[in-house]
Parts: sequence; C-alpha cells; structure tokens
Amino acid sequence: MAFSDIQAHRYRFFSVAAIGTFMATLDGSILNIALPTIADKLQVNIDQVAWVALAYSLTLVSLIMVYGAWAQKRGYYFSYRIGYVLFVTGSVICSIAGNLEILIAGRIIQSSGTAMFAALGPGLVSDVFPGEERGKGIGMMVMMVAAGFTVGPPLGGLLLSIFGWHSIFLINVPIGIVGLTLVFRWFRVLPIQAPEREVRLMGAILLSLGLVIGVFGLNIISDYSPTDWRVLSCFAIAMVFLFGFFVLESRPSTALIGFQIFRNSQFVVSVSTMLLSFVSMAGILILVPFYLEHVMGMEPSQIWRFLIVIPIALLVMSPLAGKWSDKIGFRLLTTLGMLIAAVGIYMFSNLEVNSSNWYILLCLLGLGLGSGTFNTPNSSALMGSVSVQQRAITSGIMATTRNIGMSVGVALSTALFTYFQQQYAGMGTQDEIFVMSYHKVIYVSVVIAAIGIPICLIRANRLADG
Repeated sequence: MAFSDIQAHRYRFFSVAAIGTFMATLDGSILNIALPTIADKLQVNIDQVAWVALAYSLTLVSLIMVYGAWAQKRGYYFSYRIGYVLFVTGSVICSIAGNLEILIAGRIIQSSGTAMFAALGPGLVSDVFPGEERGKGIGMMVMMVAAGFTVGPPLGGLLLSIFGWHSIFLINVPIGIVGLTLVFRWFRVLPIQAPEREVRLMGAILLSLGLVIGVFGLNIISDYSPTDWRVLSCFAIAMVFLFGFFVLESRPSTALIGFQIFRNSQFVVSVSTMLLSFVSMAGILILVPFYLEHVMGMEPSQIWRFLIVIPIALLVMSPLAGKWSDKIGFRLLTTLGMLIAAVGIYMFSNLEVNSSNWYILLCLLGLGLGSGTFNTPNSSALMGSVSVQQRAITSGIMATTRNIGMSVGVALSTALFTYFQQQYAGMGTQDEIFVMSYHKVIYVSVVIAAIGIPICLIRANRLADG
C-alpha cells in the first residue's frame, strides 16, 4: 500500500492503537480505585499493595525501548499481535489470582503487552498522520488515555460492588480480542521501517536492573531509613548498572538508542519535563483513593465520582491543546500546563480530615486541567523533533520516561508517606496522621512540578521559531 493510501486510512490504524491505549488506561484507572479493596482482601498494607502498580510500571520501563527498536525491525503488524496476546493473557491470570504474588505475576505479563502499545502508539500516529495534523493525532491518542481513565472509575466501582475485585481484570479480555482481530484484518499493509536494524539487549537489561533495584531501594525506605546500609546498597548497585548502560550507549557498536538523539534540545526539554510531570503527579494520585476511603469514609462506588474529574479534564483539554500547539507552538501551552498542575498539587496540601467534597473536586480539576494542557503539546514537540526513522524508538523513549516517572513517583511517595506515618505515630488520630503524612508527600511533589516550569519557558517554540 502506498504511503498516501496509508494516510487516507489513518483513522483505521489509529483505532487499533487507540483500543490498546484505552485498555491500558482503563485497567490502570480501575486498579487505582480497587487498590484499597485489594489491600483489605489480601490483608496487605499500602506499600505492599503498591507493588501491584509498581511491578506493572517497572515492566513497562524494562521493555518499552526494546519494543520500540524491535518494532522498527519487525513492523507494527507483528508487534501489535504480540502486545494484544500478552495483555489478554496477563488479564486472565490477574482475574484468577488468589494472592498478592500471583496478582503481581499477572500484572507483569499484562504489562509486557501494554509496553508494546505504549512503545508504538505515538510513533504509529506520527507515521500515519500528515505532519500538519500530528498534534491533532497525538491529541486524539491522549483523548483515548482520558477516555480510559474516565470509564475506569465508574466501571470499577460498579464491578467492585457487584462482582468483586477480580472482575476488574476480566473486563479487558473481550476488548483485547476485538483489538487483536482488527490487527489481523488491517495491519498487514503497514511497511517495516528498518528490517536490517540490530536490536541490542544488553543495554536494556542493564537499564532495567538499575531502575528496578533503585525503585526497590526507594520502596524499602519505609521499612528502614534513608541511611540504612540496605537502602544505600540498593542505590549503589543501581548506579553501577545505570553506569554500565551509559557506557554501552556511548558506543555506536553497542548502543540500543545512542546518545546522538539527546543532542536535540527540543527532545531533551520534552523528555525532562515529562519526567518531572509524572513523578510529581503519580504519588499524589495513588494516595487519593486511600484518603477518600480511609479518611473520608467513602465506598468504592462513591470514590469514582471524584477520580473521574481528572480524566474528564484530560478528555476536554487534550484535543484542544493538540490543535492549539499545531497553530501557536509549544512553549506557552507546556509552561501554562505545568504551572496549573503545580498549583493543583499545592491545593492538596489544604486537605484535612473534614475537607469539603467541593474542595477535593477542585484540587482534582486543577491537576487534570494542568496535565491536559501540558501533555499533548509536549508529546507533539517530542515526536516532531526527530526524523521519521527515529519515531518508533522515540515513541518508546517517551513511554519509558512516562513510566519511569510513574514508578519513581509511586515508590517515592509511598516510601515517604509510610516513613512520616511512623514519625507522627501517637501524635493524633489515625486520620490526622494520614493527613499530616500526605501533606509532606504533597510538598515534595509541588517542588518537583515547579522545577519543570522554567524548563518549559526556555524551550524552543518549534512552530514559531522553526
């Protein structure tokens, strides 16, 4: 099929990528609302059940860049088939899990499929949409992220109240089967970008080990202390692996990605601000369901009415921000988005044991509007800053960055939260200790988000500046 014919059918290809993205975010948003219930049913605490999310994110981090390079060699048709099969298989395992260990194992398999969607989605959209519609296409993809997050909370609340937590994973199976069927039907015509490419795994293995051990070190701070030898050993070992990754990447003969791509200032700014954005938001959001259930006394069937605010804001702002970025560039929108998100995060520091429902909704709305304003222009700037040949691997880098941010954010926030709960023990009621500990996490998140604002300000405004 000629390239013009592929562009003519771009919405057909987009729909398959969109189903994968929708499934992944639907699963994530349902999981967030279900985490307190899972913790109670499996009789584990917050930092233990957090590994259900962490294992998922770390697997994504481990595989995304390899998948991005692999997709260039094997093509979208081969890659999306693997992604859908793994995701459906992992979902089935999660749906029958009877303990935390099996649940985490299922999440790892599930995430192995999600990594393929995450690695390929933005690259596929950039390939099948013409350049003048790239922001629109990526904005539509972000809309699917928002749609998954929007449907997840109410659907999760309904499934939890009627069928129990296992059902939240089973819902993925029929959606995945539809996506797999469409891959077989439509994707055969898509060309392979770089069939001669050599996929080097050693760098990916070193990166994965470094990130997993480093995040594990963050996670055990709550059990020991930041200066404990076990924590410091994890960080030291992680640094050794990461150093090995950088050594391999500095050599063209062994590089998975290569450092040449990091000489692009627009690319570097986009990646760094994305990382800061997700680190700052991930920790805030994973603790919100626990605050609503444990402090505010809400049922899962009520919590979704609050959590749905963020995806609705994303659903509204993402396509608008994508269209605006095609016209006015990236600098203003990304700076404004980071600023609004930072203010939204700071507003959480005023939450108390008796906060009004309206104030909680306002906090979530601010975070959602900021994220929606920032993410699409930043992603469009990132994908537009590289060549056609680099798009698949850049898509993988973007997804890796997002999931590193989420993994670090979750691990850091839960570790800090548990640490401060121990420090505040006996200084108030259980609810008061929860709120005081949460405030400390929020202050750290505000600082992280604020660092991204000046970085956005100094970026090139690609469309205006050329």
